[in-house]
Amino acid sequence: MNVIQSDELEHLVRTTFPSKGRFSVETELGLGARAVPPIAFVHGGPDPFLDRQFDDWIAGAAAFVPLYQLLNRLCRAGALRPGNYAVTRTR
Repeated sequence: MNVIQSDELEHLVRTTFPSKGRFSVETELGLGARAVPPIAFVHGGPDPFLDRQFDDWIAGAAAFVPLYQLLNRLCRAGALRPGNYAVTRTR
């Protein structure tokens, strides 16, 4: 299991997708109040059912994107490798 802290995820998103310079894990993914870290398996391949929603989010047209989509797109961009991920809050 790969563990990513929320501040590390925010940095990855901001550097990989410069148009999301104001990205916040707590606000946009709602991960601030969870006691148990969310977990997702990412494969790094295209997902035709979800890619358009992610592209809309990058463009600012959508306010929400699921964690899986975000991690998978980071994987496709080369910022993460495929595998299981858990996102924990920065202390």
